Amino acid sequence: MKYICRILTLLAATTIFLMAMAGNAQAGLLFNYSQLSLKDLDQMSKLIQVKINESRKAGGDQVIPLKEALQAVFSRSNEDFMIEKIVSPLRNELDEHDAWNSTLDSLTTEALGALKNTKAFKPVVQVTYLIFLENLISEVKPRGNEKFERGLLERIAKAKVKVTKEAETERRLRVMKNTTSPSEVAENVLKKIDEETKAQAEAEAKAKKK
Repeated sequence: MKYICRILTLLAATTIFLMAMAGNAQAGLLFNYSQLSLKDLDQMSKLIQVKINESRKAGGDQVIPLKEALQAVFSRSNEDFMIEKIVSPLRNELDEHDAWNSTLDSLTTEALGALKNTKAFKPVVQVTYLIFLENLISEVKPRGNEKFERGLLERIAKAKVKVTKEAETERRLRVMKNTTSPSEVAENVLKKIDEETKAQAEAEAKAKKK
């Protein structure tokens, strides 16, 4: 009986410890959005090159460092259009491993999982994942009719992500910007794509009749 009680006590203590750790966790993030916002073009480019070098020297999964770098790139607010300037070398490396799509898919799963379990993460982490999804939507939007890109948009839309008050306050205080649910953004993008596709089909049909 004493042995069982000790086990139960140990399990309870472990659970409390893990919950405490989760509350302070930054998940799998190298940096949160606030830290990334302080990095300029040279610093972000250096971060990417360091991770590319780490990948090339890795004895195990070479995609992991590239995945970490891509997450950092997309987790930084893109008001200065930084992503377009720095992402190409990273994409080239991932393409060599045939891992661009799988990496985006994996990072989307991570972001949605965190935002559906917000109690485990501080507001700064929640905002980081929200920004990641915002940038991801912008990245795939031009190819939203293609199977993979549309699949990502549909996953984000169906997740019905809700922005917590804490995350809303965090972002407004730091960058004076309100936050719309990425699920709503993705849903609107899909609607626009469908409307444009329908309009194009109708125009082509009319042209054929002439």
